[in-house]
Parts: sequence; C-alpha cells; structure tokens
Amino acid sequence: MALETATEFGTAAAVEARTAAETPAFADNRNNLRQARRDFLVALEPVRASVYAYCRSLTPTVWDAEDLLQETLTKALEEASRRHEPILNTQAWLVRIATNTWIDSLRRSNRVTLEWTESAPDLPDEGAPDPLANLAVESALRRLLHLLPPRERACVVLKDVFSYPLAEIAGMLETTQGAVKSALHRGRATLQAAHAGSDSGSSAVTVPAGSLAGSSDAVRPAGQELLLRRLAEAFNAYDIDAMVNLFLAGGRSEVIGNVSETGHEQIRTGSMTHTFGADAAELYRATVHHFGGENVILLWERPKDAPEVPEVVADVLRVRTAHGAALIAELKWYFFCPEVLAEVAGELGLPFKTNGVSYF
Repeated sequence: MALETATEFGTAAAVEARTAAETPAFADNRNNLRQARRDFLVALEPVRASVYAYCRSLTPTVWDAEDLLQETLTKALEEASRRHEPILNTQAWLVRIATNTWIDSLRRSNRVTLEWTESAPDLPDEGAPDPLANLAVESALRRLLHLLPPRERACVVLKDVFSYPLAEIAGMLETTQGAVKSALHRGRATLQAAHAGSDSGSSAVTVPAGSLAGSSDAVRPAGQELLLRRLAEAFNAYDIDAMVNLFLAGGRSEVIGNVSETGHEQIRTGSMTHTFGADAAELYRATVHHFGGENVILLWERPKDAPEVPEVVADVLRVRTAHGAALIAELKWYFFCPEVLAEVAGELGLPFKTNGVSYF
C-alpha cells in the first residue's frame, strides 16, 4: 500500500510539474533574456555580414549558411556570458566559433577525416599568389571552394578571401602556423588545378565525400509545392484561420533569430496576427518562386497608408512538410536575415529591402 501511495504521489507530482505555468519571476527573467539577446545581435551587426560571408563560403546553400550563422551567434552569446577577458577582435572570435561549429557538425556526421599535417613540399609564404584572384563570379568561387576538404577550405577562405595573417588563422583553428601553411599549399594546388581544368574544358574535379554539410540534398515531399501555394493563397486572402489550419497541431513557426512559436494558438496570435492582423502597418502579397532546388514564398511589402510606394520583397519563407500528412511541420521566416534576403531576391532579380536583425 505504501508503495502504491508513493507511486501515485510521484505520478501526480510529475503531472503537476509538467502542467505548471511559469512564475512571474521566471517570465521577467525570460523577457530580460530576450532583450539581452536582441541587444547582443544589434551590437554584433557591424561584423555580421563578414561572418555570414565566411559561413557562406563553407556551406553549400544560403540556408545552411544562415543555420551556421545562427548557431554561431547562439554559442557566442553563451560563451560571452561566461567570459572574463575582453573580446579584442569580435570578428575573429565569431569566425573561430563558426569554424569549430562547422567542423564539429562534420565530425558528428562521420563523413570526413579532420586531421592536420605539417608535412608538405614547397610550403607557401604569406605573399604567395592568390589562386582565387581571377574568379570574379561568386558562384564559381563557391563551387571551387567546395572541392576542398574542410580544414583546407577554412584556411583558404580565411587567408585568400579574408586576408587574415597566418598566426591569427592558426589561433582561430587551434593549430600551428605550419599546419595552416600545409593546408594552404594543398588547397591552393587543388584550386589551381580545378580552375585550369575548367578553363580547358575538362571535367570538373569530384567534390570530396562529406564536404557539403547541411540539408541541400534533402528530398522535398511531392506535396510541398501544393502546400506552399495553399499557404500563399491564404496569405493573399488575409485568412488567418486558413493559414493556421495548414499546420500540424504541434507545428512550429520560427522567425529566424527572434521568435519561435509552437501550436495553433501561438502561431495564430504571434507571427500570423503580427503580419496579417488589422493593426499591421504594412500590406503583404505572397508569391511562390523556385530557388536553389526548392520552392519558397516571397512576401512583398508596401505601407498601408502609401499605395503609391512600390512593393518590394521583405521576407523569404520556407516550409517543411509533415511526414505522411499534407500539413506544415515547420515554417521559417527569414525577415531578420538580411544576407539571405539579399542573395535570394538578388539572384531572382527582384527589388528587396532588409529589416535589420531584430524587432528592436
């Protein structure tokens, strides 16, 4: 009897703990944390574009680059909260975190070997010619960079794209200058051979297995485009009920870097009402476009009180469909991702605006 009573008490306590609402003190702390994160993002805005460009050089898609940037910023905030010493070079600090985050993701996937070596003939010095100097087209540069294994890619990008000195690169990558030189030597040789082969019309060098991290090769469900078009129609009709009903009961809506909502009620009262509610200061129109191998929604914006102002692309949205159901499991809004907006709208040849990195 005593055991049964204890079990019942334990079960009741567990249920009560799961269903307990947050206390006012916890709510205040959560709001303070949100404000601190926003302040942190704004403080890093001067170096954000450069750090994103570095992430974009490492990753195969704009989405993977933004994911890497967001994970880097999250880790940076946590590290800054524990750090006693001042951060003397904010950009280099973020690049180090981004590099380690990216390499750790590859290591966890067991797709690559990540070893340093200091043995290489004819090691380059800091004045060695830049094999990327003649590659004016950014997409060609990215394609060639992805021929390189992770360590070599990081070294070439840091040295030949961002012009960091060898000693600083070694510090970022937690290795020796000799190992950086060796990686540069191998990486530059590969790029020169690939560039020469491209100029002569020969076949391209095979991309090493595991060198592309992220979700670029994920297969999109067949119903994804139809679901995306239904969502765009609901947007254009300003039908918030129809928007919400396209989500799983436990579906998620995430304004990247700012807000995460789970479930119909949070999505309804959060991102949907904020964007399409009667109090919104802007009017939005949704269009569906094919970009980077998938379909995305672009939201065109213009002020409600200025119909003469031309509308511009102000947001990019991506949908992940539920398994076995024609419903949205996750919707991502890239409103506060200026580099993503610039790349997507720019490649599509559309006018766009950026919106900073946070609500405040």
